[in-house]
Amino acid sequence: MRHLLPTALLIILCRPCVALGAQAPAAAPPATEQTQNTPSAIMQPALATVGQTIGMLRPDKWKTSDAIREQTLANIESIHRDLEMTLPQLLAAADGAPDSVSQVWPAYRNIEALYDVLLRVAEAGNLTASSQQNAALERARAALEEGRRTLGDRLTSAALAQEQQVRTLQAAVRAVPPPPAPVACPPPPPVKKHKARKKVVKKPAPAPANAPSSVPASH
Repeated sequence: MRHLLPTALLIILCRPCVALGAQAPAAAPPATEQTQNTPSAIMQPALATVGQTIGMLRPDKWKTSDAIREQTLANIESIHRDLEMTLPQLLAAADGAPDSVSQVWPAYRNIEALYDVLLRVAEAGNLTASSQQNAALERARAALEEGRRTLGDRLTSAALAQEQQVRTLQAAVRAVPPPPAPVACPPPPPVKKHKARKKVVKKPAPAPANAPSSVPASH
C-alpha cells in the first residue's frame, strides 16, 4: 500500500476545496453500519490476536544468540507499547472521521510499522521458537496483514472519492463564466482655461517740439 502516500497527500492538501464545493451534507449511514466500518472495528480482531500472541512468547528460552534474543525482546516491548498507548489514540481519531484520509492515514501508517516489527519477531522465532509459538506468530501475522489490507482498501476508496470530488469542483469552477468587466465611466470634460486679458498700456504722447529761441539784436 505504499502507493497510497502521493494520493493521500494530494487529498489532504485539497480538503479545503472539497469543503467549499459541498452543496449539502450527505445523509448519514445507519449507526450500526457506521460502527462496523470504523477503523477500530476493522482492526480489532487482528490486534487482539497480536496481543495474545505476543503475551505467550518466551524469547528467553529460544536457542539463539544473545543479540537476536535482545532485539526480539525489544521488538516485543515496542509492540506492547504500540497496542496499549499509541495505536488506540490514532484509531480513536480515525473513528471520528472514518472517511477522512487525513484522519485515517496516521493510524494506517502506524499499523504498517507494527506489521514490520511483528514480521521481524516472526522471522526470529521461525528458527528457534517452539512449533506452538511459531504457529501463533503466523496466525497473528496473517490476521494483521488481512486487517491492514482491508483498512488500506478503505483508505484508497476514500482517497479516490475525495479526488473525484476535487476534480468535479475544479470542473464546476472552470465552467462558471467570468463576471462582466465593469463599465468604465467616461472621463469628465476638460476644464476650459480662460486666458487672462492683457492690459493695454497706452503709450505716452510725444512731447511737442520746442520753438527756436530768438537771438537778441546786437547794437
